[in-house]
Amino acid sequence: MPLEASLVLVGLAALVVGGFVGWAFAFGSAHRRVEETQTLRQRERSETERAIARLRRELEEALGRTKDQTEVFLMLPDLVRQMFSARGRRGVGSLTLKLLDQLFRPEQAATFVVSRPRDDGPLDDDLLSRRGKRLLLVAAHGLPASVGQGFEVDFGQGHVGYVAEHPLAMDRADFEGLPRTAKRALEATPHGLRPDLVVPIEHEGTLLGVFLVGGPGQRQEQAKRLLKMVADLTAVALVYLTRLRTVEESAELDGLTGLLNKRALANRLGDEIHQAQRSSQPLSLLMLDIDHFKNYNDSNGHLEGDEVLKEVGRLFKRAIREDDLAARYGGEEFVILYPGAPKEVAERLAENLRRTVEAHSFPHGTSQPLGKVTISGGVATFPEDALSAVDLLRAADQSLYEAKGAGRNRIIRAVPAFLT
Repeated sequence: MPLEASLVLVGLAALVVGGFVGWAFAFGSAHRRVEETQTLRQRERSETERAIARLRRELEEALGRTKDQTEVFLMLPDLVRQMFSARGRRGVGSLTLKLLDQLFRPEQAATFVVSRPRDDGPLDDDLLSRRGKRLLLVAAHGLPASVGQGFEVDFGQGHVGYVAEHPLAMDRADFEGLPRTAKRALEATPHGLRPDLVVPIEHEGTLLGVFLVGGPGQRQEQAKRLLKMVADLTAVALVYLTRLRTVEESAELDGLTGLLNKRALANRLGDEIHQAQRSSQPLSLLMLDIDHFKNYNDSNGHLEGDEVLKEVGRLFKRAIREDDLAARYGGEEFVILYPGAPKEVAERLAENLRRTVEAHSFPHGTSQPLGKVTISGGVATFPEDALSAVDLLRAADQSLYEAKGAGRNRIIRAVPAFLT
């Protein structure tokens, strides 16, 4: 083959090969661009789907929060009406407990109130330091058996006492973040108590009580804020009821002793029995009188006898718990109501009262037959000993009669009728 023809064939072959290579390269590049485009679109689609899912969750959460807030605001008007018409702090405590259950569905919930001794006037710091600052459990559910109604906590003791001493709304994270030295106080919390959220009840800088919520089942993200709102409402209601109680009692007090009169006692006793029935809690009653009081009057005159009655009234007001009620029943007879106290607790409180009177120095006390002014009393408990106000008074009066017959200056508990 001539050289020229060979060169032409080589050139044609080169053109064909080059064209094929160029086409293959172009095809590969185009294919890669298609794959890259598809990958990009797939990535964009995935990101879009994730964004849509995130927005959907946020929208659902926002709607859920709105629903929660709506439910809360729908609850509040009725709650406020009930709280401001409640009888005493125990009634307010029970109502707020219902609200806590509705808001959080907790495994545990409790309302504590500050327990201070009563007195004729404002409490001074010295009296408070001697008697101690304590919180009294007035309403609860789900607590361990060791923490029943009437349970008391000292300021600074355990999680509840810590919040009382340092009035801050605190959750588990807050407690865990405390310094090691501060955590030592938390060790006093009773076993089985779940202080997941503890919030103070305050009014104008004064501590009135503490809320505890354990194991909240819902609204956990808003729990601290919502519980503080309930605490603020409760504080206003407690202050209102305290002031109302002061005004009401001014018309119900015995003029000589400053205790409730007999008519007021009858009203309060009926209310307390009704409350005990609703809450399935006991109500104990102590009936007592001053031993050999006729002898004191005959020996020293009725004016001196009136002074003894006044002083006994002052001793009772200082010695009883803040939620207890003391009344002059007539003459030298008195009645103390112990709401929420089982018989053994009431008997212990009554015995403390007896020792307080026995240790007090009354004028002319040494001339009494027992060498001092003393009291005798009988304790009866609803519903253990009686199912009505009249029968409860009768059971306590019978025990008082037995205490007199046994030598006076003693407390005797009633025995249920079915055991006699």
